[in-house]
Amino acid sequence: MMPSAPRGCGGDRCGSGRDAWPLHNVRHQGVFCRLCSSCVLLYHPAAFCSACVLLLPPASASAASQDPVVAPPGPIAACSSCGLFVAHHTCVPDSVSFVCPTCAAAVEGEVFSYTPAAGGGRRAMDERAARVLLVAARLAHESIARAAAAAREEADRRVREAAVARKHAREMLDAAFRAAEAEAREAKRQPARTVAVATAEPPPKKKTLKSSEASRDRDKLLKLNAMQQPALAFAAAAAAAAAASSMPLPMPSCREDKKPVKQDEQDSADISLRDDRGPLFGTLQS
Repeated sequence: MMPSAPRGCGGDRCGSGRDAWPLHNVRHQGVFCRLCSSCVLLYHPAAFCSACVLLLPPASASAASQDPVVAPPGPIAACSSCGLFVAHHTCVPDSVSFVCPTCAAAVEGEVFSYTPAAGGGRRAMDERAARVLLVAARLAHESIARAAAAAREEADRRVREAAVARKHAREMLDAAFRAAEAEAREAKRQPARTVAVATAEPPPKKKTLKSSEASRDRDKLLKLNAMQQPALAFAAAAAAAAAASSMPLPMPSCREDKKPVKQDEQDSADISLRDDRGPLFGTLQS
């Protein structure tokens, strides 16, 4: 069950009573509310003359306006008490000491209303009451028109923002799709690269000496040592003979040690060794 709408005027300190009629939809200070005709006028103090209850003409209006609700242009005076409500100079006896009806009722401790509540019966609609109703309806219409224009402008702004957001979202989706497609292509290429690397020939290994070559080098070293042993023995014998005879003998050079000794040189060395050995042994015997 839908909750029932609140009855009565929603104005602050309304003097028209709870059963005021009719109620106007008005936007006041950004809030939508339902107000009686008197509260609509009280919420727009500078929009009408508080004495004759006619709308003040806008600055751009012409003097020959035929609107019966709009007063002809003329000088106006503000209330000397509140400074909010205004009146024509021709509608008040003294424009300098003018006091609006609202302030005058407040001095007496009463709440002023342009449409006072009927005392237990129906109130007759006279010219002033009709004028109040018509002016209040015009002010309510203008208020709702301004609210509608503001709402339309806000809607247009949000539509533009939504269009920009939609464009950005579409660009982001396109970028995401492109990234996903690129990732899928990369994933398809990855197995092909793996297979290509697996089927590629292994890098050439470093050549190592075979066992036959190693054994051949070892035999060369053994032969070289065998060829150097007689030369070393000869050098040792010559050194011993030189020490015994106290005569220095030339030492073979390193190059000669490394070269193999020929057979004739070895024979001559043996003969000289026998010649030197005879005197040496004779000396030792004597």
